[in-house]
Amino acid sequence: MKTFLFTFLRFLVYAIVMLGCSMLIELDFKNGSANENDVIEIAQHIILLVIIIIGFLSVLTNKSHQVFMAILSLFITAHLIREHDAWFDFHFPSIGWFPFVVILIIISVAILIKKFKLFIEQTNALRNTLGFGILLIALVNLHVFTRFYGKPSIWKSIMGDNYLYQVERISEEAVELVAYTMMFIAMVELFFQVKKGINKSV
Repeated sequence: MKTFLFTFLRFLVYAIVMLGCSMLIELDFKNGSANENDVIEIAQHIILLVIIIIGFLSVLTNKSHQVFMAILSLFITAHLIREHDAWFDFHFPSIGWFPFVVILIIISVAILIKKFKLFIEQTNALRNTLGFGILLIALVNLHVFTRFYGKPSIWKSIMGDNYLYQVERISEEAVELVAYTMMFIAMVELFFQVKKGINKSV
């Protein structure tokens, strides 16, 4: 009974999180705009920042699975930098955002070279957990589905002569927000999984 109540409570909390995500999307849909200062974009940045904080907090406070969580946090940080491409292009017009991501890649590779075996062991320990599964789905949504979903040719074939770039852009950004929200849920699950220090799924 206790397990059922905990599962139901977790479902309720995540349902509220996704509801909040849909409400933010609705706000931008009603405004009919698509730019860097819209609610969806701001929400994406905040969610990514929170994910990164949770990830590095896990690295600092939990001895188990530190390598996995560090690599994951650096990976998510690269996403946050990429989401701020306009800011980097404005403040660093000659180099943009890419060199900063390269720095994160170098750090990640250095960690993996030194502790690759440990990274594999920690990944295997977490691969059957709920958080890891949600993370994989979120990444596929973000890097595979969204890329095809946002193809201009698809939207032009749907809208024909009434094609509007804003509709395509805001719809694609909405899907990305859903993916980032799922990544947030995944990081929360992984944080508590690592904190428990157990290798079985919850």
